[in-house]
Amino acid sequence: MGLDKWLKSEDNAKKIRNEKVSPSQTKKDKSEKALKKLHEKPSNQLIKYILICPNAKCKYKKIIMKKELTDDDITCPRCNKKMKTKKV
Repeated sequence: MGLDKWLKSEDNAKKIRNEKVSPSQTKKDKSEKALKKLHEKPSNQLIKYILICPNAKCKYKKIIMKKELTDDDITCPRCNKKMKTKKV
């Protein structure tokens, strides 16, 4: 009785291993996922960032409207330190 339980589970595991996903199905799944990502969140809105230099002597400030900030935007042009960012 006890051995039947173990043998049945091995047969089921073999069946699962033998079932393979065809390459055409994986391509369809990937294309569907890509389409869902495009339709989920449109990122065409600009975000307003206020950048302030933490150096007390510099006190440089600027406001940028962008989708994403780059490293060049974050560095201060006067003292080359990393600036504090705030989203508005």
